[in-house]
Amino acid sequence: MLHIRLAQPAPGLRQFVRYYTQREIKISGPPVIHPVTARAVPMIEFDFGDSFDVLHRNRQYAPKKSWTVTVVGPQTHRRHDLQLRGALEHFAIMFQPDGLMQLFSLPMCELIDQDYEGHAVLGAFISQIHQRLGECNSFEERASFVDELLLRRSLNSPGYDGISAAASRILLGGGRFAIATLADSAGLSMRQFERKFVERVGMRPKLFARIARFEAALDGKARFSAKSWTEVANQFGYYDQMHMVHDFGEFTGETPTETLNHLEAVFEDRLSATRSAGLSPDDDANSRVFF
Repeated sequence: MLHIRLAQPAPGLRQFVRYYTQREIKISGPPVIHPVTARAVPMIEFDFGDSFDVLHRNRQYAPKKSWTVTVVGPQTHRRHDLQLRGALEHFAIMFQPDGLMQLFSLPMCELIDQDYEGHAVLGAFISQIHQRLGECNSFEERASFVDELLLRRSLNSPGYDGISAAASRILLGGGRFAIATLADSAGLSMRQFERKFVERVGMRPKLFARIARFEAALDGKARFSAKSWTEVANQFGYYDQMHMVHDFGEFTGETPTETLNHLEAVFEDRLSATRSAGLSPDDDANSRVFF
């Protein structure tokens, strides 16, 4: 049902881009619901197949059709579900926490819990990129093309600094870093660190760390289904299992088991391949099972 490709960006882009991914989905039967849970980082998604419906969790809003290019900010809770059907093909750029801001100068505070039509945010430039990606013959060709494009843009970026390093450490560490230690490493007071972090990432570092830990815990359980949720809670630094359940409720609207079951229904093939490979989260820390 779902075929997923992943590629790392060129070395010169890894401070801005986590990875590229392409998802190809064919659903001939009833539509499949894909819950969109909290996510720590932004993305730009290019769609080339059939459109799909975006369902607001508050059902008073009517469903909306997907756009061909969507700029998606970090998400602090489950705002939407996607209703997937037909033949779908998505190419996405998954950014580092401040990568979208650095490359495109977008105000991250305005992207939190939002998604925007790409042309409205980035103009004709991004529509031309969508057209060019549609002409590519393979995922590898698309990734190479985006590498060249973003490398040119990166020449004018502010560059990697203490805030970038702190956000990356939080993300790769699954939220298990003391914020005060990171502020000290960046050479900033706590107040300065939090202000700059919000400007660059869009949210306070504590919330960002909680979402990063939630994502890591969900990913860790998905990769190793034999682990109990209690073991997962201990591994990722929750006080206890109820602390983890609380965070899952805030970030997904469901229990950990319900969240995993819904995502397994969408990512079944990827999960099977990941579990067969026996990779730990640290072996593939820059990409997750679910995205």
